[in-house]
Amino acid sequence: MLSRRDFITGTTLGIAGLACFGPFAVSVRAAELFPKKKQRVVVVGGGFGGATAARYLKLYDPGLEVFLIEPLRQYVTCPSSNLVISGLLKMPAITHSYDRLARQGIRVVQDTVSAIDPVARYVEISKGKIAYDRLVVAPGVDFSFDLIPGMDAAARAKFPHAWKAGEQTVQLARELAALKKGGSFLISIPEAPFRCPPGPYERISMVAAFMKRTNNRGKVLVLDANPDVVSKAKLFKSAWADLYKDIIEYTPDVSLKGVDAGKRRLTTDKGELTADIINIIPEQKAGALAFASGLVTKGGRWAAASPLTFESTLHTGIHVVGDAADRDQVGSMPHSGFVASSMGKTVAAAVVALLQGKEPQLPSLENSCYSQVSDTESIYVTGVFLYDATAKKLVGVKAAGSASSGREARYTQHYRDWQTSITKDTFG
Repeated sequence: MLSRRDFITGTTLGIAGLACFGPFAVSVRAAELFPKKKQRVVVVGGGFGGATAARYLKLYDPGLEVFLIEPLRQYVTCPSSNLVISGLLKMPAITHSYDRLARQGIRVVQDTVSAIDPVARYVEISKGKIAYDRLVVAPGVDFSFDLIPGMDAAARAKFPHAWKAGEQTVQLARELAALKKGGSFLISIPEAPFRCPPGPYERISMVAAFMKRTNNRGKVLVLDANPDVVSKAKLFKSAWADLYKDIIEYTPDVSLKGVDAGKRRLTTDKGELTADIINIIPEQKAGALAFASGLVTKGGRWAAASPLTFESTLHTGIHVVGDAADRDQVGSMPHSGFVASSMGKTVAAAVVALLQGKEPQLPSLENSCYSQVSDTESIYVTGVFLYDATAKKLVGVKAAGSASSGREARYTQHYRDWQTSITKDTFG
């Protein structure tokens, strides 16, 4: 979904430039902004993980100085963005400002972090540097376009991923709305893990629902790099068989070998394909800030962190929240908005305890995820994750998780209520 940092001109360049310097790159000549008068936590990144961490830091300790650094004025949620693509919702329904956080005493700084010094404990932005006692980074995900031959700038423009909600969400919605009768929508799903495991399958469902609603008589062509649907498989496949048997053509175990933007052609290990709309979701990794700040182990893909406090195992005083955290190290939770929010609260509690010289409590995380499968019906899954001393990571509690037995219209209302609840909890 469109990057919080790709969404405005020049943001990606600002972060990518960090790669030339790595950590300890804060300029000694940079002016110190907002001289520190008391304990301060700086949060970088205003998504579900970062914004929640900032809000709960202030709730847990009102006397704490909390800064939230985020380049965008508004956050567009990935949850429910597939409904915008299918025409059921409009962008304002998934767009949220940081105004309420600012009114709660959080200093919201609209800027991009260009360097982090984990020793002197400063972050640098365009006008100078900001000191911190503890730092929370929520860099989100970036995409491994280089793994797809031919995925240059032209191909990225023609084959949007829309896996960071924003401009590309609008682009796909417009393309789908203009799809000719009998047209085709092709979606390429990367090998797991990736942000929001059920997300591609919800998108498949909602595009098929659009075709059914508009009597388009088109096809949804699915190329999945995985051997099967990776989340809610039974529920999605049941819905597809009942509702979209003549619309969805699902092919698992497909390896994408290359793309040709000029010819609108994809090459796979099973042959070549083309379609009227092509939606390529690349493999994912931790956001650029995590790599540039030395938070990712050499040759790794995600930010290394402790499962107890999500503090970086590479740099003390820095905590990682959200999709960027290495699930092999912290635990088996999915990369989801709800998990990111739960991580934000856990980190906030741990940071406040550490600043007060106390021992943080053992973490307990939750996940709740709804997916709409038709214009009226939805499905869901929930989970609870507790720290396991033997495994030394967070593991799912089987007895505490659940899933819907099937699709129901009432779950769609629950989905809307869930969206309202989590965004209010995150942004105030």
